[in-house]
Amino acid sequence: MGETIAHYDNIRVEAEDKVWTIVLDRDGQRNALNADMCQQIAGTIADASARAEASDEVRVVVIRGEGKAFCAGADLGSTKAEEGNHSSGVYGGNFHESLWAMLQAIVNAKLLVVAHVQGPAIGAGSQLSLACDLRVVGERAWFGVPAASLGFALDAWTINRAKDLLGGAGARNILLGAQRVTADQSVNSGLALAKASDEEAEEIIGGLAGLAPMAVASLKSVLNSYDSEYALSPAQQSAYDACWASEDAEEAKRARKEKRPANFKRR
Repeated sequence: MGETIAHYDNIRVEAEDKVWTIVLDRDGQRNALNADMCQQIAGTIADASARAEASDEVRVVVIRGEGKAFCAGADLGSTKAEEGNHSSGVYGGNFHESLWAMLQAIVNAKLLVVAHVQGPAIGAGSQLSLACDLRVVGERAWFGVPAASLGFALDAWTINRAKDLLGGAGARNILLGAQRVTADQSVNSGLALAKASDEEAEEIIGGLAGLAPMAVASLKSVLNSYDSEYALSPAQQSAYDACWASEDAEEAKRARKEKRPANFKRR
């Protein structure tokens, strides 16, 4: 464990040997993300990127979760009455903007960002891991994006990023089929760099910190260069908006709170 250099309500940042580790420290909620957490992660990534270019102080940022889960997704606990709350979850007024800013901060950072996925990465947790440059998984890790079962629409970046990293069939399985990608499947498909214990993961990450930082920044820039072209067409945007405004989306929220299957009616 490195030196703690920042501590927020649900996030702490540790530094050791040119590696910064962002720890999602909300084990009681399985590290579910809210708007504040997304903004704090984005700010930390931007700070690390600036320091990397200015002084070579940091070369790798690792994101991991405290406890059993990497990240259980977006905080689904907010209600209509809470939508104005700055910290509210996926149903809140500014969560999507904060999530997007976090994902783009990771993609645009001038250094390696690695997801250490030691447990489930679900929904926004999978989006967070997809934005990272590399993923190292533990024995209990799995990935899932249950948008279809929760009545959510996804942005074009997430869909295309999943397609790029998992391949067309893999993206269809996880998105349309609502299937999980296990730790072994993630390695076999190339989504994850390796399956490793915590100690082995530290060694892998230490090795990444020894790579040539200017070469890494150049390679990352080219690999992510087409991300800015991902956009929904007008028809796709209309379908996206209709999905989020639908009675089905409200039914999915109620069903989750009541711990029952949702009864979707296509309206």
